[in-house]
Amino acid sequence: MKEYERYRLVRLHSAMAVLAAGMFGLLLFVAGRLPVSPGFYHSIHLALGLAVVVVCWLVAVQGWSVFPHTLSMERLMMGALFFSSGLLFSLHVVLSFASDGVEASPFSLSARLTLAWGLLFLFSRRDEVMERRSGQRWQAFFAAFAYAAVVGLFIHWVAPLWPGDGTSRWPLWWKAGEGIAGLLDAGAALLVWRRWRQGSSRSFLYWLLALWWFALGQWLLMLGGGHALWGQLYEMAGFLYVVRAMYVETVEKPYVELKQHKQQLEMMANALGEGLMMLNRDGRIVWMNPEAGRLLGLDPEEAKGKPLFSFVSLAGPDGSAWDWKRLRRVVKQLKSGEVIRVEEEPFRRHDGVCLPVGYTLAPVMENGALTGLVAVLRDMTEKKEKERLEREREQLDFELLLAANMQRALLQTSSKADLPSYVDISVLSVPARVLSGDFYHFAVHQTSVSACIADVSGKGIPAAMLMTLMKFILDRTVHYGTQPHVYLDLLNRFAYDYTEPSMFVTMFVGNYNEKTHTFSYACAGHEPALWYRAKTKQCVPLHAKGCALGLFPQFSFETKSVVLEPGDFVLLYTDGVTEKRGEEADDDFSVLAAMVARVNLDQPAPEIVRELYEHIQAYHQYEQKDDQTLLLLRRR
Repeated sequence: MKEYERYRLVRLHSAMAVLAAGMFGLLLFVAGRLPVSPGFYHSIHLALGLAVVVVCWLVAVQGWSVFPHTLSMERLMMGALFFSSGLLFSLHVVLSFASDGVEASPFSLSARLTLAWGLLFLFSRRDEVMERRSGQRWQAFFAAFAYAAVVGLFIHWVAPLWPGDGTSRWPLWWKAGEGIAGLLDAGAALLVWRRWRQGSSRSFLYWLLALWWFALGQWLLMLGGGHALWGQLYEMAGFLYVVRAMYVETVEKPYVELKQHKQQLEMMANALGEGLMMLNRDGRIVWMNPEAGRLLGLDPEEAKGKPLFSFVSLAGPDGSAWDWKRLRRVVKQLKSGEVIRVEEEPFRRHDGVCLPVGYTLAPVMENGALTGLVAVLRDMTEKKEKERLEREREQLDFELLLAANMQRALLQTSSKADLPSYVDISVLSVPARVLSGDFYHFAVHQTSVSACIADVSGKGIPAAMLMTLMKFILDRTVHYGTQPHVYLDLLNRFAYDYTEPSMFVTMFVGNYNEKTHTFSYACAGHEPALWYRAKTKQCVPLHAKGCALGLFPQFSFETKSVVLEPGDFVLLYTDGVTEKRGEEADDDFSVLAAMVARVNLDQPAPEIVRELYEHIQAYHQYEQKDDQTLLLLRRR
């Protein structure tokens, strides 16, 4: 219950309790002076007594019927308590019809005392759930019957000593009994108040008010005379609250809990992402969630109670509808208790749309007979789309692998190149993806060796295609001479005319002459080469003026040259070797020079490049984000 509703009821019934207490105070002064005829009092007394008997028997029957389902000790003892009190109140009513009514009043007093101490005992302890054992109800109600019988026999034995009106001979004992019953009811009310404050059921609020009315009624009955009629009215009001408490506990509370559980189950079913549906034994729809309605093309509310196959037909592999023979085979399987699982089947909805659907049919059996069916439907459209995309991805990966193999075949390696003995060349190129945007090239002339390295803007297929074209042009420009700027002029014109405006190429071209030991070089927006001087063990950057290829139709590139001593080498590299994207780092050349200083340079060129690449991997923390290429040319 919501807090607002909870405290609204508290305020309402608290006002009624205060009103009852105020009226009780007024009756203390007025009721004793109000004249009531014996005949009128007797009629009202009998009517209220009959009403009390009816309430007691209702509570007893409720305790008897509810116990097997709840196994609640409190429910069982409550039923037995009202059973014994109902017997005593019944004897009181029956004997009240007698002419003298000698034994009637003691039975009503004993019934009130029984209820008072019984409720005090029940509410002083926590409820327990009992183990299911046969005969528990019979034992409890038999004990209640035996108790009522013993009390009845005792009253019958002492009845001759009791005066005719039931109160005049021993008024002190009578008032003491009614007063004690009122105090016991008040004590039970305090216990109920404490349990209700701890967050117990709303029924405890009605029990609290019932006990409050009982206590006030017992004290009015204790005064006797004109107060007795009002005491019975208060007592009857208390019994009405008892009826209300039992209704809340046995009817309203289970209904509310069942409704909440239904809502929770529906929320869970809707959140599953699968269609859930229940059919009865006649194939009529009992319930379905919105996902099942979507798969069937139905409104879940409109479909309730209607045959499923009047809306939907399952299509076979050839697109034809199910025949009744197949349907009978499915029903036969379900009747045998078999669960049917189908991974995928074409499903024709009510609106004619076909969907690939996987489904599970589970029978609901009762005493070996098929009483219903639970169906779980799964839309396989997304799965089939994923499978299609997966096949396309595998095909694309295969084609990229072929392209990568072709790309590697186009690039020369130092081990396969027919290089002269006066130089030692090694190259290592690692793509960030399957295809690389870096490329390198060797060319052997009569007295010299040319080497270049380049980086195409972007990565992937476009960069690889442009790299292949540049490689083809380089192979066709050997006869133009050995001046590096000549290569760049020819490639720049080609890149400007035949590539997209958004693409460009950076390149470094060098030529080593065997006779003069001169290394001539030109640069097109590329990183400066690293010249290692073996005599001084220093790294010197080789800069040259030039912009990237493809940006302008004409550009005047320049060629510079240095003289290589024995043991000197030139290291060409792409920006992926030293660049850390998103981080501020030192000058790229300084970073590479520091890594070269940690390498054993007495090794052959392939070993130098391999060890240098290990330092590069550690520098990038073994996370490669760009193509990385190293080309080392050393004078022997």
